[in-house]
Amino acid sequence: MKKIPALPPEKTSKKKFSTKNKNKLIKATIKKITPKYILTLRILLNRSLVELEAFKLYGETCLHSTISTLANKKGVRFHRKSEPHKHQNGGVTHFTRYTLFDEDREKAKALIKPFEASNDDW
Repeated sequence: MKKIPALPPEKTSKKKFSTKNKNKLIKATIKKITPKYILTLRILLNRSLVELEAFKLYGETCLHSTISTLANKKGVRFHRKSEPHKHQNGGVTHFTRYTLFDEDREKAKALIKPFEASNDDW
């Protein structure tokens, strides 16, 4: 195996940034991404949801997993109702419709609140 020769010192210089400029650069390049559980809660505050609707609304492909996370890790409760859906080959499959418990609406709003100030685009 051949060794790759090292570059001369003048070719390996790094740009120097002050700490202040470096922090500005980092802040400018970090894009805040709203977690999908927050997107889900925002919608569930206004309506019920099944996976097909979630996919059309915001690209959610695993609504059941997001609901599970909200229920088990965040303590938000949901009504669950199985609904039949006729697929393109004529068969029937079932999806679960999720609705927030009325008693948990304030809990959902509290989870969303920290993301409201940082994301004005919603």
